[in-house]
Amino acid sequence: MRSIFEAKILMIVAAVCAVAYMLFGYLNPEKGMDNLAPSDRLNMKKNIVVLGVDERAEEHDVGRSDTLFVVMFDTDKKAASLLSIPRDTRVRIKGHGWDKINHAYAYGGRELTQNTVEELLGIHINNYVMVDFKGFKGLVDAIGGVDIDVEKDMYYHDTWDGFKIDLKKGRQHLDGQTAIQYVRYRDEEGDIGRIRRQQHFIMAVYERITSANMLLHIPGLAKQLTNMVKTDLPLSDMVDLGRALHSMVKEKGLAMATVPGTPEYIDGISYWLPDITDLREQMVKMQGATMTDRYKSAAELMEQEYTAAVEKAKSGDDSAENKEAVKEEKEQLEKKKEAEAKAGKVSKDAKDDKDAKAGKADQTAEVKKSAGTTVVRLVNCSGSKTAGADAAARLRSAGFTVISGGSGEVVAQTTVISTTNNGAVVGRLSNVPFSHKLRISRDGAADCDGVIMLGADYK
Repeated sequence: MRSIFEAKILMIVAAVCAVAYMLFGYLNPEKGMDNLAPSDRLNMKKNIVVLGVDERAEEHDVGRSDTLFVVMFDTDKKAASLLSIPRDTRVRIKGHGWDKINHAYAYGGRELTQNTVEELLGIHINNYVMVDFKGFKGLVDAIGGVDIDVEKDMYYHDTWDGFKIDLKKGRQHLDGQTAIQYVRYRDEEGDIGRIRRQQHFIMAVYERITSANMLLHIPGLAKQLTNMVKTDLPLSDMVDLGRALHSMVKEKGLAMATVPGTPEYIDGISYWLPDITDLREQMVKMQGATMTDRYKSAAELMEQEYTAAVEKAKSGDDSAENKEAVKEEKEQLEKKKEAEAKAGKVSKDAKDDKDAKAGKADQTAEVKKSAGTTVVRLVNCSGSKTAGADAAARLRSAGFTVISGGSGEVVAQTTVISTTNNGAVVGRLSNVPFSHKLRISRDGAADCDGVIMLGADYK
């Protein structure tokens, strides 16, 4: 009898705990910055978050989500659309304050990224697809490469990471290695230019895999997909989604959009600042929902909170701001020190001799550079004796600090080479007051922000 009585007591306790738990969850749901509970978020379609991640196990670095978008699939109409989220989008990351959305993956992996996307967009995410960039090269090679119209010359060289991009303008066939360069290239256009290229690339891949000779590549493709893709999507859903995408692209093209907003620099760090109310209106349309007063007021509340947080960061009243950027700079500095130690440091006498030759001009430039001035070294490669002085005067009038780099062998086109990939610096160098081609070749030891090779085309 006692055992039966004890069992009943335990059942009652368990039931009370269960009811209390459900009531607590119902009465006190975890709400986002917009004051919406997860159950209030739009869920009219099957929403799938797709992350392109760059994990670095050998460096004990979980990586970041370099590519981030959401596929919204209408299972009834068999229709889908795609929303790209710039990786620089400034968001509130639970437990880590305000930061770029791609850092959510470094802080808490796929789960935290998914939660952050849900709060930003005001929708419920049903599933995820995670693509590891380590397998990207193999995937492109497995389908035999893709044909792309490269819209301009693309050059970027990171001496620390050993990563190099060197693509020429025009239609060309890209293999796995060059395809990585294309989708990851970033210049003065920032994230938006890169997103356009990624969307362009997606369509090129689609054209390739639906071509007549694709059957020959299916065995290798299946193997690569297994190695590089992680997802919780059931196989049946993947098949349905694939058919819908194929049908849509064939008939009227895949609907692609980007989070509305504006690029801005806060304390020298580039961000994409979303327009929250416009974004929520866009979500209502893409979800096929109706804008309710509750959802509209939630968007307005979130925008107020967001604007206040941005103003706080701009005023410097945010001790945690840019912590990830500072962390990256420290890591890069450590890498540089390690590289110097391996290669052997320059002797003190040689260094003193180099400093002596640099002279007063370089020392003055360094002072100005530390104060935030954009410093450029001008090398006259135009073949004209007067062009150098003329260009230097125009640069100074435009607010640049100019170091004379003398003259060099004549080149046809004027080229501006940024020695940093800092978005603010690249943006200023893109405004050099005469026609030029912009390249990036990061060099942490450089004494200037950019080198200008004045070409024969200088006017």
